[in-house]
Amino acid sequence: MRNEQDVLEVTAIFTRSPDGQSSPPPRDVGAGDQAQHPSPSDAMPAAADNVPHEVSPEIRQAMLAAVHGRKLIERLASLQNEEVIKITGISRSELGLRVWNAPLAAVAKRLRIKKHVLMRICKIYEVPTPPQGYFNTSFANRPIRWTRVSVASNGRMP
Repeated sequence: MRNEQDVLEVTAIFTRSPDGQSSPPPRDVGAGDQAQHPSPSDAMPAAADNVPHEVSPEIRQAMLAAVHGRKLIERLASLQNEEVIKITGISRSELGLRVWNAPLAAVAKRLRIKKHVLMRICKIYEVPTPPQGYFNTSFANRPIRWTRVSVASNGRMP
């Protein structure tokens, strides 16, 4: 399974030290214990017995779930993009750019739909819109500028 192999490659990075060798976990020093300086003989063990060679099943399952979740989010963005193209004739990212560069009424007029319909499309398909009064302030004084809209293309998000 390709996803599982990717997860294993990623976990290999976290189980090694920066120099490529396995490193033992740090020792805990209790409240009554004094910190002991390691003797030269046990300063660098050849192979630590307590270092895991593989990740635990719980971590592996969580990492696979994260990969699966990312794929679901990409699929959702792709489906939303398809629906917005059907309704307006432009992609979600293009609609987002237009909405942030001109008032909703002007964008709706160019798309030949009503303003409240455009507002509804933006709300349903999660296209971010500027706050009310955004275009009444000067460009230099606007608190927020363009927010990026993610659109899955070829299985990858920008």
